[in-house]
Amino acid sequence: MATQREDVIAESLLLVGARQLEWIAEKLPQPAPDEVLIRTRAGAMSIGSELPIYCGCSRDVRPAFYPRMTGYESLGIVQACGAAVQDLRPGDRVVAFYGHRTYALVPAAKAIKVPEHVSDELALLTILTCDAAKGVRKLALQNDESVLLAGAGAIGLFALFVLNAYGIAAVDVVEPRRERYELARALGARRVMSPQDISSASASYSAALECSSSNEAFALLQRQVIREGRICILADGNRVPLVLLPEFHAKELLLVGSSDGWDYQAHAEWFFAEAGRFSTALRGVFELRIKREQLHTTFEQLATEAIHPIKVLISYKS
Repeated sequence: MATQREDVIAESLLLVGARQLEWIAEKLPQPAPDEVLIRTRAGAMSIGSELPIYCGCSRDVRPAFYPRMTGYESLGIVQACGAAVQDLRPGDRVVAFYGHRTYALVPAAKAIKVPEHVSDELALLTILTCDAAKGVRKLALQNDESVLLAGAGAIGLFALFVLNAYGIAAVDVVEPRRERYELARALGARRVMSPQDISSASASYSAALECSSSNEAFALLQRQVIREGRICILADGNRVPLVLLPEFHAKELLLVGSSDGWDYQAHAEWFFAEAGRFSTALRGVFELRIKREQLHTTFEQLATEAIHPIKVLISYKS
């Protein structure tokens, strides 16, 4: 296989303190036998995960530490391959998990090859849609069950897409931002309601998905599901504590958590075949498109709530 010949200088966006970002340059070594060198072409910002870390307020199992790498959704072109790599070659377009950096060395087994017909935008969504799919799968839903989903941000909309693709038609969404209603409907929501609207709704749900990182939304879900109903906490839970209500015990509810994806390679094969039907709506989550030089400013605008995009697409093209 091809190997790297010239020195490659990678720039990585590191968080060196709360709300302090720096691009750090380093020379990369030759790829190890099982690695590929990737030149970044595009990336995405996972706001729900990245913003609390940027602000230094993430509720994590570990205390905040610095410096630390930022991001994890990346797409690029393979530049060189280690001697043992068989399934990738220079020129292949891949999605990987290395974050906001211009070049990266990653294990070939963790790079997801992107078919020619799939756009960069859709390809980048394979990571978070896999995370969403894992939560949906944990609920083991039947097609005739009704589902209440809290939060039409990125992870909520991706869960909605997965539910629709899996044949679950009776999915209602509760979301306070009315500007997100149209996109939720386009991705398969039966109804989209504000929290105030649903409090008087008569429907009861056999399952629910918490995708908002909001304790108020979690409380609403506990009230709305039926006895022995199931709730999956799909949001990171890194902002505020989520509290169990008396209804949780009285109705003997089942609560499950879900984090990383179930199988990124297997999901990508499914997603690349399925996403075309929802291509316009899925690409619509990228409400802000920036160049990588604008990442500092964008993080700070998000931190001060000057902007509220569902998701950010980052271009690394010169």
